[in-house]
Amino acid sequence: MPIVRIEDPVHRDPETRQAVIETVYRCLRDVFKVSDEELQARYHTYDPQDFRSPGDRKSFIQVEITVFKGRTLDTKRRLYRAISQALSEQLRLPVHAVLVLLKEHDAENWGMRGGQPACEIDFGYAIDI
Repeated sequence: MPIVRIEDPVHRDPETRQAVIETVYRCLRDVFKVSDEELQARYHTYDPQDFRSPGDRKSFIQVEITVFKGRTLDTKRRLYRAISQALSEQLRLPVHAVLVLLKEHDAENWGMRGGQPACEIDFGYAIDI
């Protein structure tokens, strides 16, 4: 049940924003093997005075992904690389200008589908990969 939040100091056109979301989704499907039905995303842009990137870089984008806890470090590394490389190519950013922040929570801490704890729901994909 990944929840994606993209923060961007650049005001991009709607097609580009949607393409960025789809790129992150593709990476999540390829690496975490999640299903399409559980993906959700928000794309936030900021005016220059409302955003400060690390080192005041002109080129920067942050992708924050909230997921169930359980993936291995190797799997996380593959996701970080996949998203960083794909967005770097897509947006013509230096690869180091892409920050991926993974926030993990125990499935028991998610109430879904009418109040069920997520640890009691079969999502059709493995988390411990």
